[in-house]
Amino acid sequence: MVKNLFNSLVVGLGSIGNRHTKNLMSLGFKNISIFRTFKNKTKYPKINNIEIFSNFDKAINKKKYDLMILANPTSEHIKYAIKGAKKKINIYIEKPLSNTLKNTQILQRIEKKNKIKILIGCQLRYHAGLIYVKKVIEKKKLGKIYSVFCDVGEHLPLWHPKENFKKSYAAKKKLGGGVILTLIHEIDYLYWLFGKFKSVYAAGGSLTKLNINVEDTVLGNITTKENIPILLRMDYWRNPPSRQLNIVGEKGQLNWDYYSKKVTIIYNNGKKIVKKMPKNWNRNVMFIDIMRDFLSNIQKNKKVKIPLKDGIYTLKVALALKKSLTKSKKILI
Repeated sequence: MVKNLFNSLVVGLGSIGNRHTKNLMSLGFKNISIFRTFKNKTKYPKINNIEIFSNFDKAINKKKYDLMILANPTSEHIKYAIKGAKKKINIYIEKPLSNTLKNTQILQRIEKKNKIKILIGCQLRYHAGLIYVKKVIEKKKLGKIYSVFCDVGEHLPLWHPKENFKKSYAAKKKLGGGVILTLIHEIDYLYWLFGKFKSVYAAGGSLTKLNINVEDTVLGNITTKENIPILLRMDYWRNPPSRQLNIVGEKGQLNWDYYSKKVTIIYNNGKKIVKKMPKNWNRNVMFIDIMRDFLSNIQKNKKVKIPLKDGIYTLKVALALKKSLTKSKKILI
């Protein structure tokens, strides 16, 4: 990778835009530009000759970019992605792809026509623990899968303590918020591990004292095409946070715990296997790995691991869960 010849445009400079900018710098990139509306007061990283734009059209027309990172509110992703795709820019889109399927097919057509690469930023697919879980499933070490419980919970007010959480995109319907879309990582990796889904049914809503106008608590029943029943629990309330996966199979069960950094397999015959990650492991490793891999895909013209079509599919599932929540009925995928 000839790093310094890559022109990069980061769209949005909240916490995730800030992270991506710093990561590009750590990977050796110098030609970085930023577009921000300045509604978010986050200070941008110090870097020599960095260009800051408050007008997107001016930013995108200033030079030819090789990479654009969309780290702006969910509801704005498709609009900016289409503009970038028309300019033949490779695009990294922070999850979720959008809060609506509108114009996603247009983006797909432009992607194909202009032969660019679009990656959806579901970096949990780059988590060493989940990569190990996928290998266990693919090698059928658990035998037939009987059931799955997937659990994620975080306390929204603690995400950015210096900011009013009620003004964040995660808490506002018009910006694409709500626990289903914001924590779509779980839907993505369940699809990655177990394949496509047949139906979903969800219960919950805005139930906690957070008092926001989007769902903060959801219990989702998902059935895969292979008839594996999955229970998905998501919320904005828990402190300390939780992110776990439990799989019950014919030969035993598997537990993955994000925060304890380990995978435990207990077989029916009593055999136990524990895979631990380094105690000093930092989540930013996933962001670095996914970006490094994407940049390699661009340079070598290889397929990306989390393509636009996957982002569209998981968005479709997330929107079905939201629909089920409001309609109180099963939704077929």
